[in-house]
Amino acid sequence: MDHLPIRLFDYTDYRAFLKDAFQALKEKDPKFSQRWILQRLGLRSSGWMADLLAGRRKLSRPQAGLVSQILALSAREELYFQILVDYDQAKNLPEKNRCYEKLLTFHEIPKDLIDPDRFEYFSHWWIPAVREYLLVEPYRGDPERLASRMRPAITPEQARTAVEILERLGMVKRFASGELRPSVEHVKKQSQFSAPVHYYRYLKAQMELGLGAVESIPKEERDISAVTVTLSEEGFSRLREELKELRQRMIQLSETENRKFWKGVDGDSRRVFQAVLQLFPVSTTRNAKEATP
Repeated sequence: MDHLPIRLFDYTDYRAFLKDAFQALKEKDPKFSQRWILQRLGLRSSGWMADLLAGRRKLSRPQAGLVSQILALSAREELYFQILVDYDQAKNLPEKNRCYEKLLTFHEIPKDLIDPDRFEYFSHWWIPAVREYLLVEPYRGDPERLASRMRPAITPEQARTAVEILERLGMVKRFASGELRPSVEHVKKQSQFSAPVHYYRYLKAQMELGLGAVESIPKEERDISAVTVTLSEEGFSRLREELKELRQRMIQLSETENRKFWKGVDGDSRRVFQAVLQLFPVSTTRNAKEATP
């Protein structure tokens, strides 16, 4: 078989790759049908391929190896393909972490696909917090002062490291006065991975900060609450959209205030706040299948 007309290393979703690869090969050679593929995999279910590409079915390791043979992948491509499968099917965050770090070793992947810069940016809660604080007070080369402004306080070395990372990533810029300020008002997660593991690590750190804030921050300086409700699928979807709109309003309000106080207007009471909005199920549905003993 001739080599694939598409490039595997341009994909971070193995299902998207398979869909495009199978389609491209079918256009190149009509014999390359789903039936032919299923025969090579030793399968009889006509709906297997559709279920796989739709995410309703997983690809086992032996099947991944057979697919690699069918597509005539090189040894390195086969390894990358298997890691993509493992990343997608990882059962927990540590497993995803290990797979993601393996993906970072492939120099063939376009940088914007794996987003290694944001992997470093989200590696510690205090790096984004420092970047935000520089919107309030520019950095003038005093890591001790910057470290003391974080809550909980960080070490001067951590503050210095954060500034170095932010400057290297182009997330802060140096003005003629020598001061460092953020180059953009907000950083958005933009990795093309369906579940960017570095952002999950960041969320976990923020949740841990929230737990500490319940005890360490006075009630009048925080707003932390919880509610338990019953929702239909329609109600859940509606709330997700409303939470999304709320996040956008929070960003817009922050941007408005940053522009207002940019030049140090009197009455600047800004601080860096962290909002972690959570909505998740703690039960199954009424019609969920009961596990057989």
